[in-house]
Amino acid sequence: MSTIPVTSDELSYSLNGKINDLQKAFSDKAGYYDQSGLFPHENIDLVTNNALHTVTIDSDYGGMELGFEETSELLVRLASGCPSTALCLAMHYYTIAGLNKVLSPQQKSKIYSDIRNNGHYFTSFNQPNVTIVQANQDFTQSTGIAIKKVDEGYLVNGVKRCSSGIDRFSYIPIYGNQVGIDKSRFGISALFLRRDDPGVTITSSWDNASLRASAGHDVLLNDVFVSKDRLIGHEGFGVENTSNLVFWSRMAISSVYLGIAKASMDYITTIIKHKKDYVSKKTLAFLPNIQYAFSELKIKYDTAHSQLKMFVKQADYETFNGKYTDDLFQRALVTKFFVGRTANEIVWQAMQIEGMRSMSRGSVLERLYRDVRAATFHQPNDDLMKEILAKKALGLIAPKNRWV
Repeated sequence: MSTIPVTSDELSYSLNGKINDLQKAFSDKAGYYDQSGLFPHENIDLVTNNALHTVTIDSDYGGMELGFEETSELLVRLASGCPSTALCLAMHYYTIAGLNKVLSPQQKSKIYSDIRNNGHYFTSFNQPNVTIVQANQDFTQSTGIAIKKVDEGYLVNGVKRCSSGIDRFSYIPIYGNQVGIDKSRFGISALFLRRDDPGVTITSSWDNASLRASAGHDVLLNDVFVSKDRLIGHEGFGVENTSNLVFWSRMAISSVYLGIAKASMDYITTIIKHKKDYVSKKTLAFLPNIQYAFSELKIKYDTAHSQLKMFVKQADYETFNGKYTDDLFQRALVTKFFVGRTANEIVWQAMQIEGMRSMSRGSVLERLYRDVRAATFHQPNDDLMKEILAKKALGLIAPKNRWV
């Protein structure tokens, strides 16, 4: 396993050509996949054929082992081509990265070989309701999934909601409330299932305006038997054993939505340079009001980009040192909130510059606007995020009642 993260220069040298080609191919098909709602299998094939599905796998197991900064850069660029594809890849990348230190050598050897050789992917974990803990809180229903230990494994029942990429991706990691676990705080175990396991059913539930091609369908689990070698970490300590996932997930989500903002910036820059004003017949770039509006966009984009860069650089540094700090946890929250909100503002203001055409169904900015709106719905939502951040920053202990 490498000890020093790959630098951005090394990423640029070795992968830039592939990334540029994929970004263009994604962009060319993004409108088609959005209008049809079909899962972008061709895009995933391109990723697989270029071995970019292995970027966060440990180098000892044939992967590139990219860190936070490099993975973020990759996702921003791919998301500027096709946000739906990039969102699915984000789930795959961050889940593997977060599990690298948790999976056993036997698990990694088997799973990572399957990913490399057979082009299989991970969906992300379901979100357990343990973000803010109250006194005497009952955690037995905190995941929507029940796990019961049986001979040689576990029986799993419940629903895993909004599983991006499930039309294609094979591995389904879950958190579930395990019956009979008394020695852990949450009683939540982590397992990985496969889409072809008996009892796993994919429902066609994804019909959202945003990220239409991401296929975030629900997964029904009915008496799914999971062998004991698919346990992640220790029984009852699924959340604790995978705590670093929170940093990887907030990096990945923020990167996707910054990529959407980048796509809108690239698009509106081209419009400004070539479109003429209806009244003055001047190119828009020469009009002071357009210059002011574009300056605001650039300031917002550069600030959001800087916030994300600051977070991922710190995350790489702390990964190298082997310990994640509370300061990084707070910075991850700030980054998710700020990048998501700012990306929404950028797309909206780009629409104001382009005018009525930006509202035409299927136009570039209309599509990007629908996609970027999903940024504020990823957990934790804005209210909960602000509460967590305030409690962390102020050093408060959660009271018996959250709301006063």
